[in-house]
Amino acid sequence: MGTPRPGHLVSEPSDGGPAPADAAQSGDLEQDLTTLVWSNPAAAGDPAATLAKLGVDLPPGLRVDLRMQRPDTMYFVIPPASPVHGNDHGAVNQMDLWRSGDQLVWIMPEDAKEALLTMREQCRRHSSKASA
Repeated sequence: MGTPRPGHLVSEPSDGGPAPADAAQSGDLEQDLTTLVWSNPAAAGDPAATLAKLGVDLPPGLRVDLRMQRPDTMYFVIPPASPVHGNDHGAVNQMDLWRSGDQLVWIMPEDAKEALLTMREQCRRHSSKASA
């Protein structure tokens, strides 16, 4: 994967290596991810392991690009030049702001929405088990 630039962190599914330190969990994926990375910025160095710490399994073939916003940087996300997976609906990417203290923004292929919903459910279940 090479050495990421500051604020640019990319991960593929974890090989089960060490996960970052614990942080309190609310069961809200976006909130818990934000809290964990704010409390331990090194946790963003391996997004798959960080998600695993929240009880989330990154689906095979889905990569996570995790960036902590910098005050001196503008971000452009350029969509693919051609439709992905035969999708001719024009909506290749979805974007949303998610309230997590400040705003978390996720951008993903439309086909990954079900994976995100599954990841959120995994985080909720993991948090429920941890608090029981």
